[in-house]
Amino acid sequence: MPEKLTPEQCKREVLRYLPQRFGIPIEVLDRYYYLFSGGAIWMTSVPLEIVPNHRAVQRVGLRALRKVPNGWKPTTPLLQFFDRYITRHRIDLTEEQWRQLLSGQGIDCLREGIDTKAWTPGYVALALNGVVLGCGYFNGRFLNHQLSKVRAAELAEAFGLTIGVFGEAREE
Repeated sequence: MPEKLTPEQCKREVLRYLPQRFGIPIEVLDRYYYLFSGGAIWMTSVPLEIVPNHRAVQRVGLRALRKVPNGWKPTTPLLQFFDRYITRHRIDLTEEQWRQLLSGQGIDCLREGIDTKAWTPGYVALALNGVVLGCGYFNGRFLNHQLSKVRAAELAEAFGLTIGVFGEAREE
């Protein structure tokens, strides 16, 4: 993959990955403009022609996808933004399952009886009560969160957990 993607290449990547992985309709994604900066694809509603072409302007909009060794990783804000359109690789977890993830433990989908027949290994949208809260990773059996430390700490606090020195959570 080239060091820097053109806006057309960015859009092609977005339109290839997000509909296939998450079921987000192409016509929804097609409404936005995409550019590459800092190893990520950024999404904006601002036509690129009017974005100032100045060295000081490096990023505009919402970071959508981050380049990782095996492809693209969706950001939590992107998954939250397109929440209502996500029809694939989406899981609604219980509060107890969220506590488990936020405490650093993966969820054994087989043991928990989570139906993953329609899933392939990769990134998933993690929800609670029908609302996407973040990004996770499914390896074919186990599910782990892919939240930033800051976002994980915010959610842990919301679930009444405190984060210890090494990132493990415990109930207050």
